[in-house]
Amino acid sequence: MKIENTIAKLLSLGTDLSTRNAIRAALSLISENEELADQIYVELKNKAFREDFAKVPPEKRAVFIPQCLRNVRNCKAEFTEYGWKCKKCGSCPIGEIIEYGESLGYTQFYIVPGGSLVKKILKNKVPKGEIKAALGIACWPELAEAGEKLSHLKIPIQAVPLLRAGCINTLVDVEVVKEFLRIGIDDIKGPKRSSSQSL
Repeated sequence: MKIENTIAKLLSLGTDLSTRNAIRAALSLISENEELADQIYVELKNKAFREDFAKVPPEKRAVFIPQCLRNVRNCKAEFTEYGWKCKKCGSCPIGEIIEYGESLGYTQFYIVPGGSLVKKILKNKVPKGEIKAALGIACWPELAEAGEKLSHLKIPIQAVPLLRAGCINTLVDVEVVKEFLRIGIDDIKGPKRSSSQSL
């Protein structure tokens, strides 16, 4: 709730929230921790692009999963041109995320070592129309940086933060990832739901 309250306070003051630097400056004006800038930036991007993301069919959405979620000791994945190829061995949450996404119609999952491969994949596949939206899982700074650097691609992006960051054996709330994967799926695949039935 703290993030929503901080965003509301900043908006009530008429501050510029269009970039991470602008958010940092605004936070310093109200004596808030500037480390919140990445979280606020990501939350604002998620809200701004949720409806556009919801309109894209799941097979045109790319899901970017950080390699740090892998259980490095037991992982059976193989590295390919576009990142690790999950074998769904069950030693980490990645297989569960992929299986759930596939049940919704997703086909593009990329387990990546970092932002440079994400950019390469998007630069190759967005112009061809293979990717029309993206869902990323990462730490707050990585998500915010990706949001800024990829805005020129003009595709809706949604972001799920890690619960525990680091370079290995990180942690994500799989149920939150599943909620993001479901965005717009009922509207695309089935009859419209009444607002009382919405997620």
